[in-house]
Amino acid sequence: MLIKKELDQIVVQKCPDLPKKGKGYDKYVAAVQVLKLKKSGKMLIIDVFKRKDSTLQLRFFSDGVSFLVCKEWPVGKWEKRLPGNLLDNLYADNINAAENDVKKAHEILKSRQKSWHHMSGIKNEMDSFVSAIYERKQEKAMDSKYSKMESHFGMFPAYPDDLAEYCEINVFGYTYIFLSKIQNGAREAVCGHCGHKFPVSKDIKPGQDGICQGCNMNARYRATWTSGRSEDKGKICIAHKVQDQLLIRWTNIIRAFDGVKHRYHFYDYYRNLYLHFPKGPTIYAYDYKSMIGWGERWFRQKNGNTHYGKSFVYTNNLKEVFGDNYYHVDLEAGLKNSSKLSFSSLLNNLKNIPAAEYLFKMGMSALAAGMAKIEFGKGAGFMEVLGVSKQYLPLYQKYNVSPLEHMVLKASKTWVSESSFEKLRLLAPEYVDFEDIVDILKTMSFERFVNYFSRQKALIEKKKLQYVITLYKDYVSMSESLKVDMSRKSIRFPRNIKEAHDLLLPRFNQVKHQVDDKKFKQAVKGLYSGMKEYANEDYCIVFPALRSDLITEGQALNHCVGADRYYQNHIAGTRMIFFVRQARDPEKPFITSEIDMKELKILQLYGFGDRPAPPEVRKFANEFLRTLKPIREENRVPVTVPA
Repeated sequence: MLIKKELDQIVVQKCPDLPKKGKGYDKYVAAVQVLKLKKSGKMLIIDVFKRKDSTLQLRFFSDGVSFLVCKEWPVGKWEKRLPGNLLDNLYADNINAAENDVKKAHEILKSRQKSWHHMSGIKNEMDSFVSAIYERKQEKAMDSKYSKMESHFGMFPAYPDDLAEYCEINVFGYTYIFLSKIQNGAREAVCGHCGHKFPVSKDIKPGQDGICQGCNMNARYRATWTSGRSEDKGKICIAHKVQDQLLIRWTNIIRAFDGVKHRYHFYDYYRNLYLHFPKGPTIYAYDYKSMIGWGERWFRQKNGNTHYGKSFVYTNNLKEVFGDNYYHVDLEAGLKNSSKLSFSSLLNNLKNIPAAEYLFKMGMSALAAGMAKIEFGKGAGFMEVLGVSKQYLPLYQKYNVSPLEHMVLKASKTWVSESSFEKLRLLAPEYVDFEDIVDILKTMSFERFVNYFSRQKALIEKKKLQYVITLYKDYVSMSESLKVDMSRKSIRFPRNIKEAHDLLLPRFNQVKHQVDDKKFKQAVKGLYSGMKEYANEDYCIVFPALRSDLITEGQALNHCVGADRYYQNHIAGTRMIFFVRQARDPEKPFITSEIDMKELKILQLYGFGDRPAPPEVRKFANEFLRTLKPIREENRVPVTVPA
C-alpha cells in the first residue's frame, strides 16, 4: 500500500556520478533505494536526474503491486503515468543506473512485469511494470465489456422470415431479367425475382428497362453470357421487442445473382438496446467497424449513443414493436414505401417535437426524421410550419421531400414545377452544396438552374453536382474579376462549363496571382497560428505559402483548386487547402485536401484529375484533421494588402 503522506517524508537521493554508458544513456541518471516504511511496507524509490545539471526529473515509488510518480518535489501532483513518458525525449534516451541498482528495482517489480520483459535498464524496469498494470486493467475491463456484449447479442432474434422478400420489393424495387442469346429470331428471358420464363423480341437489349410478365415487377435486362456476379447493396433498420425491451439493429443487405436466381446476405453493422432496469433505462450501443490493430469487429460504444445514419426501415413488425400508435402516429402505415431516413431521429422527433407528428401524418416522413436541419415556423398548417406555399403540399406528399430538398425549394425565388423538382432530385445535391445553390438561385430561376446543371452534369460523367457547381462559380468569379461582359447568355451559361472554365483559368492566373501572393503572405502568419507540421513515415502535410502554390497544385493535378473560390476561402480561414505529399518527395503535388475549419471535416480529398484519395491517404488526412482546432470569428486575422 502506498501512503502518500509517508512517501512525502522520503528525502531525495543524491544524484549519482556514473560513467557514461554509451549512446542513449547519457542524458539521465538514476539512484535507487529500498526502504522499509512503517505503514507502506517495503518500498522501492527511484530518483531520476538530468546528468548535465543534476536536476531532479521524476520520482518513482512502488511496493511491487502499485506505483506513484511525481515530476516535482515537494509533490506538485501525483501521476499514474508511464514514467518514460514524463521525460523530455522518451524514445531516444534511456536512464543510466548502477548495475546493482537495476537489480534492486527488478527484485521488487519482477512479479508484476510483462511476460516479454528482460532486464535492460531502469527505464525498462519501470515502464514494463506500469504497462503490465494497465494492460491487466484493460483486459479486465474488456472481459467485463465483452461478456456483457455476448449477453446482449444473445437477446437479438433471427432476421424476419420475410426480410429477403421485403427488401426485394421495398428496398431495391426492381429485379433483373436475364436474356439468352438470340435463337430462331427471339430471346428467352428469365425473371430473377420469380423465375418466370418467357420469350422476348430480339430487339430487347441488355441494359434496357422492362417488366416481368409473371410477377409484374420492374426489371432491368441483363445478359446471361456476361461474366462476373451481379450484386446490389443496401441498408435496412429492423426493430424488435424482446421481453418488453426494445432492440434495434442496422443491417447491410447484399443481393447477389449467381446465374439467374437472387440470393440475399444480411449482416449487422450497428445495434442499440434500450433496456429498462429498476434504477432507470440505459441505452447500449455496439458498432461493427475496422480499427488499426484490432481489425474488423464489434466495438462497444458509450452508453446513450444511437445510430443516426439513413437506411430503409422494415415495417412489417412495427405495430408489434411500438403498438398501434407511437406518440399519436401509426409508424407502420406512415413508413410504407418510405425512402431512406434516420429511424433514430424520427423516433426522437416524434417524441419531442410537435411539428414532427404533423409532418409524419401528412405523409412527409423524410422531413419528420430530419428536422434538426430545418427552421420551422410557429402555428399549425403546412405553410405555417414549413414556410412555403400550401400549393406545394401535393408535391411534398407525392415525393416525400427530403430536408435538403425542402431547404432548396424554400430558397427559390421562382415557382418550382413538378418536372423541375424531379430534375433537382436527379441532380442529387448534398448538404455541402446548399450555400452555393442558394447563391446561384439569387441570379437565376429554379427552372434554369436545374436545366443548366442537368445538362452540364450529363457532360461530365461520374462527377457529383458539387464538382459542376464549383466549376460554374469559379468561372463566373474569374469572368467578373477580368471584367468579361456576362450579359450574353452564351457567355453567362457556356455550353460546356468545364471547357469554358479551363480556357479562362490561365488568363485569370496570369493577371491575379501577383497581387494575391502579397495578400497571401500577409495572411499566412495568423492563418496557420497554432497549427503544427504533421507527417508520418509515408506522408506529410504541406501548408500553401503563396497564392501561386494553389495554382501550381491545380495545374499539376489537373483540378480546379487554383481557382479564386478556393483562395478566398483559404485566406478567410473558413475552408482551407492543405497539400498531402509523399514523404519521400514532399515537393511533388500528390493529393489536395479541402477542410471545413468550422465543422472540422474533410470536404474534398482528390488526386490527379479529381480521383479519390486511396484509403491509406484518407486515414492520414483524418489523423491530421484531429490535430486542428475549429476557427472562431474572434481569432481571425484581418488580411490587408500593402499599398
